[in-house]
Amino acid sequence: MSVNLASEAVAKPATGLFVVGTDTDIGKTYVTCLIARQLVSAGSIVGVYKPACSGAISLPDGSQSWGDIEALYAATDGRFERSLICPQRFVAPCAPPVAAAMEGCRVDDQRLTSGCELWHDRCEILLVEGAGGLLSPVSEESTVGDVAGRIDYPLLLVAGAGLGTINHTLLTIEAIERRGLKLAGVILNEHTRCEDDQSVATNWQELAKRTNAPILGRIGHGGTEVLRDDGGSARIDWLNIVHSSGHSARE
Repeated sequence: MSVNLASEAVAKPATGLFVVGTDTDIGKTYVTCLIARQLVSAGSIVGVYKPACSGAISLPDGSQSWGDIEALYAATDGRFERSLICPQRFVAPCAPPVAAAMEGCRVDDQRLTSGCELWHDRCEILLVEGAGGLLSPVSEESTVGDVAGRIDYPLLLVAGAGLGTINHTLLTIEAIERRGLKLAGVILNEHTRCEDDQSVATNWQELAKRTNAPILGRIGHGGTEVLRDDGGSARIDWLNIVHSSGHSARE
């Protein structure tokens, strides 16, 4: 089992949020971009950082592009260079250390956090997005959870809205708790259409019964607004969330 490789404090922006997911393709980038746009529109200088990314598409000119990086770049109005947003990028759609090995190299484990330090004087708020789930390997040495522990921002957990999310979400919260990480809240995201999934209407309440972690809201498929349990706007104050110290799952 991987452990939290805590070391010296990372010289990062004082205010930030680390977005993790219960799985890959659960909507972490989508949610991170929604938050970034809201904070930018409120006048904040927002940075976005993805320590490592894999799964590129080939462009007609022969160059490579990464969808997550392009989305994060656009969400901050193209203010920051793509190499600053994600300094370690790999082509194959596999876990970063596997994709790196296919290219005959390794993920630089130290750079996962030193890349965050480059944002120190560039933004007021830094949104960090993990790759895959909390226990997904992001280098040969570290999981996403290990990197989150070193960067030490409160976590926002993005989970699916449909059937199966109760188990996936509670398992991830348990892993967060075991690592002593701070949890700011949970967002349920309808990353695929759940029109015929009756569990969507009850998953929020069922999770709330089983964890003290704040269930902040739900995002419908392709939606741009976080909704309350009753379908109204949750009107989340993300500025307040990113300034929060997080929630201990043990409380």
